[in-house]
Amino acid sequence: SIAIAQVGRRAWGCSLRAMAMLRQNFQSFLTGGVVALAFGYYRVHQDIYVAAGAVDARIEALGSETVSSVAAMQKRVKALEQEVAALKALKG
Repeated sequence: SIAIAQVGRRAWGCSLRAMAMLRQNFQSFLTGGVVALAFGYYRVHQDIYVAAGAVDARIEALGSETVSSVAAMQKRVKALEQEVAALKALKG
């Protein structure tokens, strides 16, 4: 079986040292890829967390603005209704 492996390596034109270097380079490439993917996943997760916090803060602020806007509008409507009632009283 060793002789077959040596014949196979010769057929491919690779020595044992070249095969070891190729394996080491491939392992380094895969290790770097895994580390890069892990770091990228971490950064994306952090960006999503920050963006979700910003969206929540904006929704809360929008809710407060809406409540104050509706309160001001209701106050204006009440004043206008009182004016209309006063004008009807004068007419009638």
